[in-house]
Amino acid sequence: MEGSLYLLFIWVLWIYSTFIMEKSKAFRLPIAAFALIMIIFHPVHFSVMSLQISGSSIILLLICYYLTSKFSWRQQLHLLFAVFALMVGYAGFLLLELYDPVMIFIDRKILLSFLLLFISYVIYPSSIIKRCIFVCLGSLQGDIVFAAILSRMDFPYIVGSLEYMDIIVIVSAAFICIETIMKLSKVPKINKMRKISQ
Repeated sequence: MEGSLYLLFIWVLWIYSTFIMEKSKAFRLPIAAFALIMIIFHPVHFSVMSLQISGSSIILLLICYYLTSKFSWRQQLHLLFAVFALMVGYAGFLLLELYDPVMIFIDRKILLSFLLLFISYVIYPSSIIKRCIFVCLGSLQGDIVFAAILSRMDFPYIVGSLEYMDIIVIVSAAFICIETIMKLSKVPKINKMRKISQ
């Protein structure tokens, strides 16, 4: 079922941040509010010009634009070029899938998730926040470009559909797992350094 991974992830995120996460954590309230807003706007769709855009994707875009505004101008410039390249590549992939679906022999969710994960680590190997912003802005704006092309042919298409949200969840979960593994792998090294210093 499309959107099942997204709904599961966002509900787990809200429950964890609301009831399990320590209240002293500064990012507890923003995460809980984000998850709740995404749940509320999940069934909502907006019509912008000739495009149908999901409420969740608009929230995601606004948050990414806000976080980007906090970067330095050099970081913003780098992100601009990186997002533009990903936008074109993502829209091109969707067009390739539309015109020649035989070439896409792997499940599109898995393939797109892997490609986004790989490219994000190449562009931003050290910052999970920048990776998330890069993936969300590039893929969502690529989805908008794809929807604009389809609208000229009178093909119905929803920007930020449930299937798209599933892909974002897979990539986000992969980010979290990789970051957790990397942090856990550093703990033994830190302990060894402490023993040597003692």
